Amino acid sequence: MMISPVLIRLSRTLMLLLTASLLMTGCKKEYSQETTTPVNTTPAPSDGMAVYALVQQGNSCSDATVRGTYKTGAPTGDDAKIQITVNVTTPGFWAMSTETVNGLRFTGSGNFTNTGRQRITLQASGIPVQAGAFIFPIQAYTSTCSVALTITGDSPVPTSEYYYKMTVNGKDYTQEATDNNNYMATAEVIGDVDVLLGAGITWNANIPLPAGKTELLISKGIYKNYRNTSQQDFKNFFKPGDYTYATINGQVYTDGIIINWTDENGKTWDSFNGTTGQPEGTFTIVSAEEVLNMNDYYIKVKMRFSCKLYNHATGDVINVTNGEMVSSFIKK
Repeated sequence: MMISPVLIRLSRTLMLLLTASLLMTGCKKEYSQETTTPVNTTPAPSDGMAVYALVQQGNSCSDATVRGTYKTGAPTGDDAKIQITVNVTTPGFWAMSTETVNGLRFTGSGNFTNTGRQRITLQASGIPVQAGAFIFPIQAYTSTCSVALTITGDSPVPTSEYYYKMTVNGKDYTQEATDNNNYMATAEVIGDVDVLLGAGITWNANIPLPAGKTELLISKGIYKNYRNTSQQDFKNFFKPGDYTYATINGQVYTDGIIINWTDENGKTWDSFNGTTGQPEGTFTIVSAEEVLNMNDYYIKVKMRFSCKLYNHATGDVINVTNGEMVSSFIKK
């Protein structure tokens, strides 16, 4: 398996990522193949009951977050839940439940002590029956919105040395780099003295990315004095452990991780969320080892991650879980 040190098309994408497009954030939009009429399972207001409304954007719950993994035939775990925002006008007890869709149901209850916008959590229960995208309508008194999630089947286990895999809004993606599939483990350097180091599983730079194909690039920065540090210093930059995601304030970038993904529809997504960052995201370097018999110095790194990715052109937000990539970073 050859490592490609340069990928011109991805470099242009990353350069665009580091300019104007990063300054935008947006609301979450969801898509599905199946719709269901909402069922009003929220009781009418009474003594001691809270009064609240769902916060909507169109038909969707504005900032809904879907957590956990949903696979056909597998019971949902404790991490499988939906979080949504409601606007409380009267404090008190609340209880909410969706109807059962494709073998799944979401329920929750609690007590609001204050008015205003607040986040609530609905816990999943059940066993998904079919794979695909499904809508879960939610109703609170006279307000309604919906949340979409994707149920997946079995996903292939990577067998190649270099690969990435991750789950996006419940849908599994796996891409390997082999000698004959036009995918490569690529390494990039952005800058000259203080640089951003990138590693990816990307499409052949000499061929346009076809529809239905994806690419993933993970960058780590900022590496100081790139040209004049030792190979050992370079390897130490990727020592196993947990790392935070980079943020941006104006044109000032913090040290940290940047993830850039191109989906099967050609849309580009990145992990930048202004100064907020990824407070609930995780990123871990599992291992880092030298790649032998190469003209330049490479460090092969295994990474695991979860985060949100943003499409700054549309304002869409997606949830990434179970992320893993093996690729290499270069010191020329």
